[in-house]
Amino acid sequence: MAAHSRPSDRDRKEMIALDEAFRQLKKLIAAEWDKESINGLGVTQARILIILSESGPLKASALAEMLFVTSGAVTGLADQLIEMELIRRERSQSDRRIVLLSITPAGQELVEAIHNKRIGIMERLVRDLDEAEVDELTRLIRKMVTSPR
Repeated sequence: MAAHSRPSDRDRKEMIALDEAFRQLKKLIAAEWDKESINGLGVTQARILIILSESGPLKASALAEMLFVTSGAVTGLADQLIEMELIRRERSQSDRRIVLLSITPAGQELVEAIHNKRIGIMERLVRDLDEAEVDELTRLIRKMVTSPR
């Protein structure tokens, strides 16, 4: 389909079918995640722990941008993770006005279990694909995500 032309009925149906397939996949991943709880963490809470583990302390706004959610959503999720003692808020050493979120040792301990769970979910989802198909699927998704908007 050309980028600026009016889509044909066939193209519209394909795009609607693609959108529906993505929605079903997202729902399937969420259902798989919910089957086995890791400390009652939701998918986004788990992503916060992974990001903080890999990136170090971050402002809530930077975390929100990485997660494609609002700063308000991060604040609510962070409050829950702080209550669970998995992350903490701390003032920046260089600018005391800046509040950073950082992972605690207890949160860090969960990161490996989170990675293992993510791998298990993906393995179940692609079990009927051969290695070349998984590689191609990964390549296509990366291309979609990185192409200019």
